[in-house]
Amino acid sequence: MPIGNMTWNRGDITSDIYYDLIRKDGKPDLPVVRLILMINGLGEVKPVYGLRIIAYGALAELAYGHLQKGSRIGVEGHIQIREREDVGSFAFEVVANHIEFIRKIDYEKGNQVIASLRNRNMAQPVPGKEWEAIQEVTSASMQGVRKPIWVE
Repeated sequence: MPIGNMTWNRGDITSDIYYDLIRKDGKPDLPVVRLILMINGLGEVKPVYGLRIIAYGALAELAYGHLQKGSRIGVEGHIQIREREDVGSFAFEVVANHIEFIRKIDYEKGNQVIASLRNRNMAQPVPGKEWEAIQEVTSASMQGVRKPIWVE
């Protein structure tokens, strides 16, 4: 993560969740999930803003399995601005490296994703915890785009 470029936001998902695989020559497919998080603005007017959140790798798979429209989450990550080649404009987004599940989480579907990630050695409990101590996943952190995630 870029040094000094860190943000933490909490809000509700207000759009459908987009999931896809990035395909590059010679590399394994990379899962990506994109969603819009509505957060309260600042000041007396308190407008509401939609913030674009992106997650990659096992964290994207985990998020897609647990989240739905209306879920409340906390996201820690870094801000990036990138050019959208297809439309010739720019996208301002937060690339997640940690997600906390707060409300309206689909644990039934999420548990299936956790099982799949565990079978592929792409999820492990945070240091100091064992799988038996984790009843429901409440948060996950990325160690790297193509590395296992830590869950608790």
